[in-house]
Amino acid sequence: MSYRPRRSSYYHIHEPPAGPRRRKTGFADQSRRSSGTDRRLTQAASTAYLNSLDPTLSGLSLKHPRRNHHSLKGRASRGFSLGRSSRRRQPIARNWNTGRKRIVATIACVNTGLMGFIIGVYAGEVPRIQYQLADQSHQVILGNVVLYLGLAITTFIFWPLPLLHGRKPYILLALGLALPLQFPQAVIVDSPRSPKDRQYIAGLLLSRAVTGLILGFANINFLPTLFDLFGASLQSSKPHQEIVYVHDIRRHGGGMGMWLGIWTWCFIGMLAIGFCTGAGIIADLNPSWGFYIVVIVTAFVLFLNVVTPETRREHWRKSVAEFVDEDDEIKKRVARGEVKLHISMDGPKWWHEEVSAGVMLSFRMLFQRGFFLLALYLGWIYAQVVLVIVLLGALLSREYRMQPQYVGLGVFSLAIGALLATPLSKAGIFSRARKEGPRTDSMTFQERITWTSHLARRLIFMILLPFAGFVYTMVSWGRRIPFIVPCVFAGVIGFLSNLAIAECYGLVMETFDTSDLQPGVNSRHRLQSLAEDVRRRRTNYSSFPRVISGIFVSQSFAFLLAAAATGVGGALTRRLGAQAATGVTAGVLLFLTIGLTLALWRFKEVQVIPNHAFGTRRNTVAQEKFELEDWKPVVIGNPSGKMRRVNVLELGRLSRWTEIRRLNRLLRDGDEGF
Repeated sequence: MSYRPRRSSYYHIHEPPAGPRRRKTGFADQSRRSSGTDRRLTQAASTAYLNSLDPTLSGLSLKHPRRNHHSLKGRASRGFSLGRSSRRRQPIARNWNTGRKRIVATIACVNTGLMGFIIGVYAGEVPRIQYQLADQSHQVILGNVVLYLGLAITTFIFWPLPLLHGRKPYILLALGLALPLQFPQAVIVDSPRSPKDRQYIAGLLLSRAVTGLILGFANINFLPTLFDLFGASLQSSKPHQEIVYVHDIRRHGGGMGMWLGIWTWCFIGMLAIGFCTGAGIIADLNPSWGFYIVVIVTAFVLFLNVVTPETRREHWRKSVAEFVDEDDEIKKRVARGEVKLHISMDGPKWWHEEVSAGVMLSFRMLFQRGFFLLALYLGWIYAQVVLVIVLLGALLSREYRMQPQYVGLGVFSLAIGALLATPLSKAGIFSRARKEGPRTDSMTFQERITWTSHLARRLIFMILLPFAGFVYTMVSWGRRIPFIVPCVFAGVIGFLSNLAIAECYGLVMETFDTSDLQPGVNSRHRLQSLAEDVRRRRTNYSSFPRVISGIFVSQSFAFLLAAAATGVGGALTRRLGAQAATGVTAGVLLFLTIGLTLALWRFKEVQVIPNHAFGTRRNTVAQEKFELEDWKPVVIGNPSGKMRRVNVLELGRLSRWTEIRRLNRLLRDGDEGF
């Protein structure tokens, strides 16, 4: 009976047995024992033996038996990569378990709070720093002004970079560089200086400006980290103005929920906590201790970020994207980044291309009328919080003659008020809860407005906030009114500001989240709506470029207006008084509130679903043309009609409903909304 080797994917070649049975030795041991002639004879005999077994193995050599193999077509057809690891790839951040998500989200909120803490500590120490540096021209207060300007520049320009390189490197690098920058500031304010030595003030302002530029690289990762974990939407078991759709890709991650309120509190509430800490330090200690405490807190937060899992790994961004060129041929290229892919068919080759695409997308978002009002409104709310903190501290110090530690406790009331508003951002707690869920989308637009509807809640928060500013203005007369009254109304401003910022950020996510409308998304309602060439195209979208761009545009406005409020607030206080300065801020906010209310009012009815989508034009020319084309309209949810009432914000060129109308071929060229 002849012997035939077993067919397999690989033929592992070994030396054939010869002579009596002996102890197994390795190939290296055998080669060392034999001479050169014996080795060549052994190889020739082995090759002849293999050729006699199977002629297909002719030409193989035993010179390196551990490396040579014969790959058959079955194995080769599957492809082979030397860089492919046998270790199983970890799931993306949105598929993590709940406990791991909460830990990472908590650290992201702590990072946001650290930035507010650094700003607040300096604001609380400004009076003592002015005394140490003999600053008679009030230039020390410009420290936070230049820091805000640095934050605004970095946030507006460089926010796409983490999409290329991951988030963790930028967070660690920014915190690691911001930590040693606190020591020069501590040395400058450590001892009294002469009024003639202006270089100390220049060094202090330069350190603050560089700190702002560096912290901006960390700030562009804080809120997007929550998006990586929970998705950029408010989808829940009871979404507002929509019905629950199980296969909606926007539900991937579970929704932001209460984390949006927690992050908002860290964004504005930690300013008051930092001010309280700085004011308490200058009561009994040297102002340099404020910077040393910032070093300790920053080092602790840096350690937390070192051990925190990365939500957006850099090597995942080097995926292969398929696209269709002008000759209708499918080609592949390495797709790095997402912003340039979002606005064009080509991915970036260098980092500056992704940054340029991000700036272009930000300007496109900014040039929408409704969004411009929304971004300006968000920025003014943040600036009003900063101004109230500064003016309340000045009021308690000058009019009521309080010690610094008690001034800080009075400002702390704003953080308490903002904290009380945090649970209201969760669905079902005094919000979007309904007794019976809607059956169709049209039932979410009932004529009767309930107090749990988003429209009613937004109008209440937006209208009450400027009036709370007016009331605070009236009660900040001085010693004729108890000090607790302005502190309470400062807490009311913090409460309403937290709700307003969280609601407006939710509005941005609701209006500009188009993640389920992008080519290549595997959702059931989109797959049949794509043309054949687009259906074969793969993209690597995992972020939300329009949502993130809109949020960072609003934050850039916030930092610029906060810089103006910090720099001009002192001059207004000295010339007009703290009361008049607060009244001017509340008046401007009232005009912005009126404009944004008009922009959110659904005044226009537009068609979002084509006429033949439901088969209402059977046996007609339009229906035959529709059946011949490789295209189907986009139908979201369970609509009972083809029309929808929209507002100015939803009529923007980059909004969700404009994108749906564009995919459904209901917009002509040039008719792209506002």
